[in-house]
Amino acid sequence: MNIFELRPDATGGFDFVMDGHFLRARIFQDVDRGGIPISLLRRGITSDELEEQFHRLRGQLPGPFFSDRVWLYFCPECYDEGCGGVSVRIQIETDRVLWSDFRYDSEPDTDDESEFFEEDDMIRGLGPFVFDRTEYEEALSRTAEALDRAFSAFWRNADHLDTVTLGLESLAFRRDKRESKTNEKTRLQWTVDSRPLAQLLQTAANELPKVFRELSSDLNYSVVQPNSVSHIEDGRNTLRMLLGELIWDELPGRVPLLVGECLDIPCGVITTRVRRSGSTVTWSNFAVHGGGAEELFHAYPPELHFTFDSRQHDKTLRRVLESI
Repeated sequence: MNIFELRPDATGGFDFVMDGHFLRARIFQDVDRGGIPISLLRRGITSDELEEQFHRLRGQLPGPFFSDRVWLYFCPECYDEGCGGVSVRIQIETDRVLWSDFRYDSEPDTDDESEFFEEDDMIRGLGPFVFDRTEYEEALSRTAEALDRAFSAFWRNADHLDTVTLGLESLAFRRDKRESKTNEKTRLQWTVDSRPLAQLLQTAANELPKVFRELSSDLNYSVVQPNSVSHIEDGRNTLRMLLGELIWDELPGRVPLLVGECLDIPCGVITTRVRRSGSTVTWSNFAVHGGGAEELFHAYPPELHFTFDSRQHDKTLRRVLESI
């Protein structure tokens, strides 16, 4: 039998290790470019998506498109199958687990697997691999526990977060409605050390009441959206609030950060308080509001906060403000 392990890799996640060799390196060993697909097993993925991936690896959930085909590597920007990646056929037996038929994959346009894949999609010379089921499941459990601890440490440990880098980038989420490859995903999202803020908040949202937890999962997009003409002014105002140049009339002392796909604050919004102290700027006291700022809201755990270097923070904001 083959030896199955999961180990931290250079991308910041956990990779599959077969007989002492990282699987991702074996698949993409001849590829010298950015954007190489990565494992979904990493901090920064929402806990629900991470749990779903572990269930699929254990054979407890069907694959996203074909029942026994599980995705291993995803687009490093949005984790969306529509962007392409790598999948494998996983068969769970009484005392062993079989991985076979590795393929380059994407979102199918047919329900018939035999009609979807082409000859060039097959990854030759890789597998099949046969693992002891007990050892296989123990490796998955150890990694799940490690990621759970990492989630908690990431947003609870203030020292770890001080200081971080603010960004405003074009990203997309796996759960968003998949679009054709010809459509660019241009909605902007706040990032903290290149991690989507919405995903970090979703991790913390596990302690919110169910109704607010579900609401927060839909609030992924920055209020700042230069490509949406009808929302440009909302974006400018948010930037000025974060710079300390404007106060939000609807809820003084708070700043709207994240909204849903419609980009309208009245549909629901995540807000924060901004505090400046010397050379730092801190976002804290996050809250999710149902149906706009004036409706019922619920606060995130008070330990959740992000501290930025004020120069980097303000430079990022002013660059965007000057462009819209």
